[in-house]
Amino acid sequence: ILTSCLILGTGQEDDATPCRDAYERGDFFLDPESIRDKFQRVFREYAAMLEAVHDKAPNAKVITVGYPTIVPSDATTCDRQDTTELAAGIKDAETRLSATHGDIAWLGEVNTELNAIIEDVTDLVDYGYTYVDVAASSVGHDACQPRATKWVEGICGQAGPYWPTDLTLGLIALTCSNGNRATLVHPNAAGHANTATLVESAVRKALT
Repeated sequence: ILTSCLILGTGQEDDATPCRDAYERGDFFLDPESIRDKFQRVFREYAAMLEAVHDKAPNAKVITVGYPTIVPSDATTCDRQDTTELAAGIKDAETRLSATHGDIAWLGEVNTELNAIIEDVTDLVDYGYTYVDVAASSVGHDACQPRATKWVEGICGQAGPYWPTDLTLGLIALTCSNGNRATLVHPNAAGHANTATLVESAVRKALT
């Protein structure tokens, strides 16, 4: 979805929502699955996964973990030209892809709904499983924050040398410069540390 938003948002007005519109219609040529269909599929597959875990380990204490906050509540604070946020450079070209502010706000809604699905399924399987909310504690540490503050890297960001500087996604070859790597909105060390603290607390509670 993120790659689609970068492609569709390029050259569009800040408040446009071409990515949201395409996924709500479900007729986008690069991804014909609508956002509603995606949510329903994730619900089914997550439930099936937890059922399978219970079948294999009926006495296990299971902890599910949500996703961190990836975009700010005010999408207009994102710099549409900054590849360490939600813009992307194209290899061997001067073109820069960029999600619109309208679609960045929508991506935040998608992330919220995804977390709600994980939490709901965790509760619905009714095996006493625990959901860990990572989003609330990571507000203000999204991909559009300064480097020292963010817990989620942007399209390009700081990462070890085993992360690529160039990455091909379908027909698009993204490239990162200035020592950055193709992180594609993944948590960094600080983000993982925050998640680890929350999960540790949940594990300790489950074992008492």
